[in-house]
Amino acid sequence: MAIFGRRSARQRLRSAARESLAIPAFSAPVDCSAWVLGGLWPAELATITPETAPLADYLNADLQRIARSANEKLHAIGRSDLAGQARQTAEARVINVARAFAVLRVESTVRQLHKEALEFGTEYVSLNAAPAPVEPPEQLPPAPPEPERFRSPEPPREGGKRRARSARHRMPEGLVVESLDFAEPTPTPPPVEVAPPPPPIPEVAEVFGVPPVASEPVAIPLTEAREDLTAVIPVAPEPAPAPPPPQPIQPAVTESSEQRLQRLLAFVARQEPALRWAIGTFADGRTLLVTDVANGWIPSGIELPAGVQLLEPGRRTGTATALLGTPTESASYSPGDRLGWASDFGETDASVQPRELAPIEDLGWQLSEATHWRDGLPRMANTLARAGSTGTGVVDAEIDLLRVHLDTLRYQLLAQYPDTDTAVVLNCMLLAATEGIATGDTVSANYHYSWFRTLSAPPADQWDPQS
Repeated sequence: MAIFGRRSARQRLRSAARESLAIPAFSAPVDCSAWVLGGLWPAELATITPETAPLADYLNADLQRIARSANEKLHAIGRSDLAGQARQTAEARVINVARAFAVLRVESTVRQLHKEALEFGTEYVSLNAAPAPVEPPEQLPPAPPEPERFRSPEPPREGGKRRARSARHRMPEGLVVESLDFAEPTPTPPPVEVAPPPPPIPEVAEVFGVPPVASEPVAIPLTEAREDLTAVIPVAPEPAPAPPPPQPIQPAVTESSEQRLQRLLAFVARQEPALRWAIGTFADGRTLLVTDVANGWIPSGIELPAGVQLLEPGRRTGTATALLGTPTESASYSPGDRLGWASDFGETDASVQPRELAPIEDLGWQLSEATHWRDGLPRMANTLARAGSTGTGVVDAEIDLLRVHLDTLRYQLLAQYPDTDTAVVLNCMLLAATEGIATGDTVSANYHYSWFRTLSAPPADQWDPQS
């Protein structure tokens, strides 16, 4: 009985162990804030003052937003089918990217703190103004009195003479000066005796005149002959080596239409490999580039190859290949597809021409109105939009800070892909348009604001009052 009882107890323990392993353990919500934000808070904001309190609050909100977006991405990875090394790689990539964005955000805040005195100082009239340069070299007037001081010793002689003439009791001094003056011309005759040297001059002339032919070949030919020999020797070999004829340049191998599409597709896919891309050529000769991130809108920060066209602003649905339509030849890319080596393709020139759209009247004014007190946008967006539209100039540090906010919104947009949040998409378009108008890129500003105006407009009501 004892043996039977022991075996049954072991069986019960084994069954209980199997049941406990079958039941999933409780898992706490994923939180990577320690890895993303650990040790990033700047020392300049360790002690918060009334002047730095708004900046610290805004920085804290942005950092928490970055960490929250990374946690949502990790939660999505946890619910996916990834396992093992692939899951660890995806989680590490999300944490590293979030950490990089947080570092950029903190660095921009530190730069703003250090340059705050320069940007808002009273000595600067405008954003591009600078203090007037001091001109120290203009202190030249004191130079002329120096020669007068050197010339001053000359008049004392005249003054001494006048005093000598006017003073009757100083006759001996005047006599001594006059005797010295008369004594100086007396030794002058000796230089006249130097005249005898002229006789040797005719003698030399006579020597050259008597044997003119003999004197030339005796002294001159030896040196001249040596100089001629040394001069002629280097000149002779120069014309000898003729330049080799240029080798005929082999004509460049023309790429096929399929290779061209693959090259253009790889150019944009390498910049943003997390999106789906499609490109195709049509019968009329145009080349269309499409992505499905937001109705066919191409986010900012992605350089476009020259010679392609983009979709017009509008509301669309479907994948990138569906948005492309029916081209004669096409190529597509999905995240994870192989792009090949960059050396396999030729050079591709980037251009802003693909973003050209019909110009919007009063673009600067409309952009400043759209960014005024809009939720989710930093307050500096409206300031930079007005400064760029009026042409008053923008400080480089402010443009860098604006780009940090734009990169943060882009990260949130790509973290939600393929799903999109309309508010995040519209704010990203407004910040991209603000960056374009602040840097003078009106083509990009017009492109992004055209998309914003189209997608922010209320859709047409499908209700027919006559029905």
